[in-house]
Amino acid sequence: MWYHIEKKIKTWILRRLTRTRPEHPLTPDEVDWSTIHHILIIRQHDQFGDFLLTTPAIRAIRLKFPRARIALVVRDYLYPVACNNPDVDEVCILFDSAYKWTPKRIAALIGCIRRPYDLAVVFNTVSHSLSSDMMAYCSRAPIVLGPETPTFDHTDHNPFYSLNAPLDPNPKHQIERNLDVVRYIGADTADLSYGFALSETEQIEGSKIREQMLGEYSGSVLAIHFGTRDPKKRYPMPLLARVCDGVAETGKYRIIVIPAPDEEELLTQLKNSTQAELYIAPSLALRQVAAFLNTIDLLLCNDTGILHLAAAVRTPTLSFHAISDPALWKPVGSRHVALYAAGGDISGIDVNKVLEVIHGELEDLKKDNEAILTC
Repeated sequence: MWYHIEKKIKTWILRRLTRTRPEHPLTPDEVDWSTIHHILIIRQHDQFGDFLLTTPAIRAIRLKFPRARIALVVRDYLYPVACNNPDVDEVCILFDSAYKWTPKRIAALIGCIRRPYDLAVVFNTVSHSLSSDMMAYCSRAPIVLGPETPTFDHTDHNPFYSLNAPLDPNPKHQIERNLDVVRYIGADTADLSYGFALSETEQIEGSKIREQMLGEYSGSVLAIHFGTRDPKKRYPMPLLARVCDGVAETGKYRIIVIPAPDEEELLTQLKNSTQAELYIAPSLALRQVAAFLNTIDLLLCNDTGILHLAAAVRTPTLSFHAISDPALWKPVGSRHVALYAAGGDISGIDVNKVLEVIHGELEDLKKDNEAILTC
């Protein structure tokens, strides 16, 4: 019930604000871009995979405004993947829970948002976040750039943006969709890799985590992560166990499982269903997971955030997809292979096909930059 009440309140506010905003937004030709020295970027909703898909667009902004000071607003759960972004000068945190707020944290966020900005950019490309719009509004930036669609429910345009970037209605990879927002103002990049960097200390820590599990073993390592909140996106444990058995038979890889939080039952099921020797990673923070992934040869996982985290540290991936089309969502490039159950039933992905990719028996697939195998 509260959800519907909240929607009605937000819609009423938006309709009121629409009456106070200019009817005709600016065009890029009407803006003197040489006056842009301070930029606020807002991407504080969605999950960390979605955020990483935004980082090439952030890089494009940096390339267009190389001397500008860029601040980025993210939720606290996104901070681990946003910090150390080479294209951002400052990361500001919007905490997800009211219990986490302190007077100091409130003051820090207000201080970040209320600085004099020349341009605010809102990446509302996956879904519409009214809180992101409100932060852009409160920043007092004279120019606010955001996508023309999606709009908030029951409104035909966005009253907060002075520059509305038109988006292609046809299916398009999410990286390209984010880039379309900033291409509207002439910002672009050919580098579609994720903006993410590990410190030297973190890289050393990742090597130590591997050594703790495998000792002096220096051969190939396959990591498996089966965590996802949506069962429809999870490759079934009995099938995954058969994959583990097939990998173990060749002796090419040591298999390390990175358990998902609160999924001990699934881990037990996997261990009881396979004859393969599994090494279990300890509980790790997000950046520790990234540091460890940096040391391995291949990640096998579902369509979830860790897929993009592995891609961010240049680790090859093999992922299972059923709900979302990998042509639109998987990391770009042939080193990231997607197995796609186009009918929506992830159990339809054949174990033998998984093993063929792992064993390098489908090299022609790697020649295709999309690297998608429909099952």
